[in-house]
Amino acid sequence: MLKKTGFITTARAISTACLVGSMVLHLPKGASAGSNYEVTHPPHTVAAPAGAESFYLEFRARNEVAGFGHSYVTLGAIDASNHSHQTFVAGFVPRSADDDYWSKFGLPVTGLIGVTRSDLLRQPDARFRILINKATYLRVIATIRELGHTWTGYELVLHNCNSFVGEVARSVGLQAPLITAQYPVHYVAELRSLNSHR
Repeated sequence: MLKKTGFITTARAISTACLVGSMVLHLPKGASAGSNYEVTHPPHTVAAPAGAESFYLEFRARNEVAGFGHSYVTLGAIDASNHSHQTFVAGFVPRSADDDYWSKFGLPVTGLIGVTRSDLLRQPDARFRILINKATYLRVIATIRELGHTWTGYELVLHNCNSFVGEVARSVGLQAPLITAQYPVHYVAELRSLNSHR
């Protein structure tokens, strides 16, 4: 007879395996593991315009033709002419092409907080922006840099790009969706819905 904790652990493992299997089976036709892998670089950082007093934090997500999609965060400043200047971009991804390949099967791999070319160049399919003050702006960047030292394990279902976005959202007092094992565009849309009062 299974102990209750053993049953819960087994049920959770089966549930996770089913979810991962479902997500892998729903990859678009022709998608090969690793086919959309991009090299990850350190978080993108540029100086805010001198004298900027308004800042923002934006949560973004995009779909990918050969994958699950990706969510990440950007920060920026708004100048005196009301123009936005993106100053910081970061997300959480598998560290290497091999890590990216095996992560798609739900296996734990090495993770890295950083930025890819698509994060900088592609338009997001979902976004949610809030205005923040300078102190919060600096605190969020410090929080992300700190996470870079501790977030070293990536798991598709439990510890993924959505988990990272949720961690940043909670750091500024936002509500984050409970389920991170969902497509990133849905996750960011739910994040926006949960915090529509902001």
